[in-house]
Amino acid sequence: MLNPFLIGDKIYLRSPEPGDESVYAVSENHPDPRSYLYCALPSSITTHEERIKLKLNDHSNIVFTICTKDDEIIGTTSFVRIDWIGRMTTYYIALAEKKNWSQGYGREATQMMVDYAFNTLNLNRIQLHVSSENLRAINAYEAAGFTKEGTLREAMYFDNRYVDFYLMSILKKEWENLKQREK
Repeated sequence: MLNPFLIGDKIYLRSPEPGDESVYAVSENHPDPRSYLYCALPSSITTHEERIKLKLNDHSNIVFTICTKDDEIIGTTSFVRIDWIGRMTTYYIALAEKKNWSQGYGREATQMMVDYAFNTLNLNRIQLHVSSENLRAINAYEAAGFTKEGTLREAMYFDNRYVDFYLMSILKKEWENLKQREK
């Protein structure tokens, strides 16, 4: 493992390193993940290099590269727009290649990030937006304790149609209750 920060059963999360930007670019450019992330414009590896540097120097973001235990880089996850006074953030995750979908990586990364947010960062609320059509992601988020708060009707335009998005969230007290039930 290369410089692990959070270690799970199948994966670990670490700070982005030079070279990771190519996986970040695949997440936004390849048609498979892009169809769930709703990225309408192409992005270059250089663009992602710059974005990573900006995010690493901005205390309202925390960015990780997702790696398998055998050091394959498979995606990215982050907290963005962290409100340190209100103790809340927005969660983001992208697994770059379809071969890594439905392997439990997204679910494990989400659970690790929720634990990190509440146990280490002392945040109180994590929220996210997810396409109502992205059932794998919705299942992973619900398994980590997120609940649907509402529907953002026709929130995104993609592939010649408008798609609904769910606003989902988890509060620290809900996560603590979930952990108590698991004991």
